[in-house]
Amino acid sequence: MDYSKILMRYYIDKEWTCSDTYDTLLWYDDTLAKPTQEHLESLWGDLKKDNMRQERNRLLQESDYRALPDFPSANKEAWLSYRQALRDFPTVWTEGMAFPQKPE
Repeated sequence: MDYSKILMRYYIDKEWTCSDTYDTLLWYDDTLAKPTQEHLESLWGDLKKDNMRQERNRLLQESDYRALPDFPSANKEAWLSYRQALRDFPTVWTEGMAFPQKPE
């Protein structure tokens, strides 16, 4: 787990320094208590899900034009199925799972 990535994403407006472990997290913000290790671990999972969704959205956007009614394609149904699989992906995703494959 990369604590600094979590802190940069969710605590960007707070003052802190951190190395590789929770024990190295120095919290300088008096307006908010130092987050617990358990809370940061939960946020790590959220961060990975957010990253997956960003990539999924990029892949959908990249293939948007293939779903247009006037786009000529011999395998249009394969592209529509691929796009549906991308939309469904967050409901079945587990860490390390590969994204659906693009049709040829």
